Amino acid sequence: MNHFLKNNQDFYYRTETVSPKKKKKNPRTGIAIAACLLVMLLGIGGGAGGTLLASHLTDTISKDSETLIRPQIPPASGSYVRSTREPAENVYLTTVDTFVINANTTPFAPAELFEIVRDGVVGIEVIDSRRGRFFESEYQLVGSGFIFTTDGYVLTNEHVIENAENIVVLVDDYENPNVIHRYEAEVIGADAKTDLAVLKITRYEEFKALPIGDSSLLRVGTFVSPIGYPLGLEKSMTHGIVSGLNREFDGGGYELSSIQFDAAVNAGNSGGPLFDMYGSVIGIVNKKLVFENYVDNIGLAITINEAVPIINDLILFGAVSSRPMLGITPAELNEFTAAMYGVDVTSGIFVRGINHMAPAFYSDLSVGDIIVEIGGVPVANVADVQGQIKNNRPGDIIELTVIRYNEAGNQRRVTISIELANESELEWE
Repeated sequence: MNHFLKNNQDFYYRTETVSPKKKKKNPRTGIAIAACLLVMLLGIGGGAGGTLLASHLTDTISKDSETLIRPQIPPASGSYVRSTREPAENVYLTTVDTFVINANTTPFAPAELFEIVRDGVVGIEVIDSRRGRFFESEYQLVGSGFIFTTDGYVLTNEHVIENAENIVVLVDDYENPNVIHRYEAEVIGADAKTDLAVLKITRYEEFKALPIGDSSLLRVGTFVSPIGYPLGLEKSMTHGIVSGLNREFDGGGYELSSIQFDAAVNAGNSGGPLFDMYGSVIGIVNKKLVFENYVDNIGLAITINEAVPIINDLILFGAVSSRPMLGITPAELNEFTAAMYGVDVTSGIFVRGINHMAPAFYSDLSVGDIIVEIGGVPVANVADVQGQIKNNRPGDIIELTVIRYNEAGNQRRVTISIELANESELEWE
């Protein structure tokens, strides 16, 4: 939870992924969407709570305070069809140098931008592995994504495909926009810590791919537009400005910094692109700020510059290959844990163990030390530690300030230099 002060009263807000709470279907009334509670239920991420393409939002029924929307069954042919094209042989990238380059130097009007980029924005359907609890057996439209290479690599959020048993990507027919092709997707790689996932779809013809921009050029006030599938509404576009940069709301440590923007986003926008007005993707929409009626239009998108190295790793290795770690087994100290470990320091990281494959094992760091600062910055929990080391690389040297007890029970502060380990190279018992 995060905190702010309003009229001398304390309030707490939360960020949520753009996924609504998934409910069992009511066979009589279809999928219930409590419109008045959307702001509280949606973070923005993944789900749309059912396959609700704009052309199929029909049969609205009032019941108490809820609006029940029953999606029609997609027709066997016509506006919603399965592609009959045979997939081409899988040929995977060896580098992200095949990203599409955007040579445009003139900003588009919003209407022009939409027409130029719309074909690269896709919907994500899944059969959830937990469907016995939440879903029936049919695919559910749960989020958005975008194609970033012409041979069919698709980027979305990890939370959109989490627990998915099967995944289908919805791609518009480029000749007939009333036709939607559905391609079964393979998960190339996913990383929950940064909330990114790369999918692969294949066919003989090339896909229309979206160019990757430079998020470092963004300034507060820059115009941006997200496009996605909020509540299943196909290719829905909103428009606004960058409200803030380098936002880190959740404090999880490994999450990438976010772009804050004021364009409206809702459930189903997760994984979709945030565009600059030159037609380039500069962010991946994944969250919104929610707190009863106190928060309006605070959307968050992962910066594309920080995402690109993760994307590259997911394509090449299926996982993040290089993530810095101390290589310790930590315990966060508070009054209870401090008493349990027999120390009188109630804030910091107690070193319970050191991985024998980490460089820290051969440093002056010892089991029983209490890490209180990294690079001169106080740390009180694991998220603080991760936040201080995440922008380093394995092999970098960092400085720890620790509190160490001697046999007499007296404490002293010690400064220790250690080399960061690579998470992928460590083994844990």
